[in-house]
Amino acid sequence: MLRWPKLVPVFRRWAHTVPKHLQSMPTERDPPFSKMVEYSFHKACLVLENQLIESMSKYPTMSAEKRVSRVQAILKIISSNSNTLQFQFPFRRDSGDYEMVTAFRSHHCLHRLPVKGGIRFSQDVCQDEVEALAALMTFKCACVNVPFGGAKGGIIIDPAKYSEKELQGITRRYTVELAKKNFIGPGIDVPAPDMGTTSREMSWIADQYGKTFGHRDINTMAVVTGKPLNQGGIRGRTEATGKGVYLATNCFMREATWMREVGLEPGLEGKTVIVQGFGNVGQHAAEHFQRGGCKVIGIIERDVSLHCPTGIDIKALVRYKTEKKTLKGYPKANAFSGDLLLEQCDILIPAAVEKSIHSENAKQIKAKVIAEGANGPTTPAADKILQDRRILVIPDLYCN
Repeated sequence: MLRWPKLVPVFRRWAHTVPKHLQSMPTERDPPFSKMVEYSFHKACLVLENQLIESMSKYPTMSAEKRVSRVQAILKIISSNSNTLQFQFPFRRDSGDYEMVTAFRSHHCLHRLPVKGGIRFSQDVCQDEVEALAALMTFKCACVNVPFGGAKGGIIIDPAKYSEKELQGITRRYTVELAKKNFIGPGIDVPAPDMGTTSREMSWIADQYGKTFGHRDINTMAVVTGKPLNQGGIRGRTEATGKGVYLATNCFMREATWMREVGLEPGLEGKTVIVQGFGNVGQHAAEHFQRGGCKVIGIIERDVSLHCPTGIDIKALVRYKTEKKTLKGYPKANAFSGDLLLEQCDILIPAAVEKSIHSENAKQIKAKVIAEGANGPTTPAADKILQDRRILVIPDLYCN
């Protein structure tokens, strides 16, 4: 058994500290996403380092100093991304014009293979974003003991501005470029759908990989997750993240101790909910919360915010969105002119993009519980404000 008195002098010399370049994070209004994730990692190290060093007591022949040194080395290895690939390629549009496309793929930690993570088609994709999301994937997989490392990728395009034929050409070329650089494969890197992509894009990736680099691999269809059901996809995968937000929140809402801290009665029945983002995560989360007895009183989208104090019929809203391709004009809820994120509710679900809750609006949020459906929706400065205001934040690392 490791005796701490012998280890204390060694630990004092090696005690973990937040790096200088991250020490301004608690006050920054709009910090880089990757720095936010890195800062949260180092904050966790401050809390866990003693326990990690103590866990090394299972190596009785290792000196106290070597135990500390090993823990420090492991933390240093997983504090930053292993590698990030950025590349460009041309493609021909239906009009005959040529465009250059910029794409990324980042591997955070290769301790467990394959690495996994989504592919985004968005004009906001950048190196900082994919590196931050890759790191989060490593930590999220570790949180629930899924044996994969973290990765993330993306292409800087607005998919709404391209035809299906053009998107297929871009996706297939992206797949080939990744394969040429050994950045994709069933035992290397397994992508998944994300913002702007669906099972359709995953089927194109699997097909392209199988026709080229994976033609001799019996497991070639395992090159992606989120495939269509008729190509080996898993039923329930599409709604899994949104349902996970509901289940994670329900675990906390049932605990009387936590609810006493925020001034709510235990359970979900009758609680009011506002959802930011009505994509894959937000839509399915809203459906499950309504099914669980909550009133979804607000939905926030890029082009419109809907509000109804008596509750929005989510199934009807989904049907309307499917038909109209927008939430604008939905007749059974009012268009909200202000910032719906700041309205009174019991549970707020940011399920859109990162950094939507920051140091300015965190002071005005009236929700009692925030369930992070998006990745990194709360900045470190906002997190400090929310803690001081006794608002319960269920972090993305566990929640989504």
